[in-house]
Amino acid sequence: MKKRQRFEYLLVILMMLALFVGSIFLTNYFFRKELLTQQEEYLQKKATLLLDQLSPEVFTQQAFTSQEKTLVDHYLTDENERLSLMNNTGDIFYDSVDTRLHDSRKNRPEIKAVLSGADFGSALRKSATLNKELLYLALPVKKNGDLVGIIRMSEETTQFSSSIQSFKRYILLTLGILFIIITGFVFVLLQQKNEPLVTVLPVLKKIVKYPDEARSIIQDSPEWNELYQTVNLISQQMSQTYLAYTSTEEQFHALLDELMIGVFIIDVEGKLQLVNPKMLDILNIQPDAVGKDYFDVIEEPALIHLIHQVITEKTTLHQEISLAESLNETILDMSLRFIEENGNNYQVLGIAYDLTRVRQLEKMQKDFVSNVSHELKTPVTSLLGFTETLLDGAKDDPETLTQFLQIMEKDALRLQQLIQEILQLSRDGKNITYDDQIIELFPFTEEILRSYRKTIKEKNLTIQISGSKHITYTTKYELFYPIAKNLIENAVQYSQIDETITIDFGFTDRFYFMVKDTGIGISQEDQERIFERFYRVDKARSRHSGGTGLGLSIVQNYTELLGGKVTIDSHLGLGTTFTVYLPKK
Repeated sequence: MKKRQRFEYLLVILMMLALFVGSIFLTNYFFRKELLTQQEEYLQKKATLLLDQLSPEVFTQQAFTSQEKTLVDHYLTDENERLSLMNNTGDIFYDSVDTRLHDSRKNRPEIKAVLSGADFGSALRKSATLNKELLYLALPVKKNGDLVGIIRMSEETTQFSSSIQSFKRYILLTLGILFIIITGFVFVLLQQKNEPLVTVLPVLKKIVKYPDEARSIIQDSPEWNELYQTVNLISQQMSQTYLAYTSTEEQFHALLDELMIGVFIIDVEGKLQLVNPKMLDILNIQPDAVGKDYFDVIEEPALIHLIHQVITEKTTLHQEISLAESLNETILDMSLRFIEENGNNYQVLGIAYDLTRVRQLEKMQKDFVSNVSHELKTPVTSLLGFTETLLDGAKDDPETLTQFLQIMEKDALRLQQLIQEILQLSRDGKNITYDDQIIELFPFTEEILRSYRKTIKEKNLTIQISGSKHITYTTKYELFYPIAKNLIENAVQYSQIDETITIDFGFTDRFYFMVKDTGIGISQEDQERIFERFYRVDKARSRHSGGTGLGLSIVQNYTELLGGKVTIDSHLGLGTTFTVYLPKK
């Protein structure tokens, strides 16, 4: 701004100087020209007057009478004037300054003009004989229409140059004062013109640089008061708008960051303009992907194909896709929308909902229903078959009746156990209030083992309880009992003859309850699914032992409800160790 002001002031000064100098030269030129014209008229009148008193024979004979001689010699009253008489060819036969001068002057401009037929000729030049600047005026002398001679009068310019010089000084002074006044007035106008710029521009720059801060102009200027008030109003409104925009943008980004739906935007150049954290996680890409080409960042061919299709067809697509195996078979409900803006600009909005867990739950639900149906069908079919057999007459044989009733009782008990375990899994511990109880762990463990005395005796199993007899743990009994019971039951059922089962409990940084057996063990592949409902490592053996496939699911579910976790350490042929970790009370 200051550079511009300095340039404007310098430009005004140069223009005024140029105008001032030009005015001086033009005024001097026109004045000098007018003065010369007046002098020419004066000389022309004086020469005409002399010509009227001389006879044409003076020029033809080149001789004067005594009276004409006296007239010619005394005609010039000013010593700065000069009179020359010439014949019709331009040769001088009389000169008032140099009587001996008889040279030809036919090449002089004023003489040439007369010889060419002009009414008069004039010229301003330096005299070769007098070495002075003279104004020459030549008039033709005619007799009967023929040129018989030329009369030429001249006058030194010094006669009227003094007038020019005084006029120059007067004009210079007058124009100087006038231009000083005009220049000052122009500077005042420039100052008034630049006043709002000098005042408003710094404020506008600060408004642009710091839009969150309101700026005010405090100046009392009648001419620009309305402008200053308008700038103050704009500053306040811009500050409010920027703060509102910033708040909205922060809320928008906070919403995007917290969304469980993946969102990305691709601009017209094919670069990722926006990607929220969920989409980064879904596509397994880095946060620095923003600003890069989407086909360099996204590795899934199916998604790249869909994006290309949306851009090409300028349409909207909604499709479920499965990502590559490297992304753990993620299933996405993908929606792509082509958003056209003004001109050739456009954006592609992508919204992805991760359906992987939903599809897994659906599969688990289907498997659960299928397994429950299968597990319920087996004892029910058995009960129906034996019932029909008895009704057909087998009840009349006491031995057969007793055998069938024992089998039916076993199937009924298995059916009862299955229903109880399903009911246990269906309970939501978060919505049911259980009271904390103090459990004496050693007697609690012995009580559970008494339920399996027969099996323990049949397999000749050795039971070792490593926990202290005096340890107690405060927890929800209704949830902890099924955990311990199912772990101990699995160890008893899957242990071979003459093997050892070790039960340990105690406190480290948290409470633990461990059941270890030396049975058949579980493979690494099966360990990944061992806590799924109805999953069995050996289905035939499980049914033979009376297992339902729900025990470990109950253990995991109830452990999580108590705020803990369960771990497994198992190797084929070496046995299995289950450890439940629960928080201290």
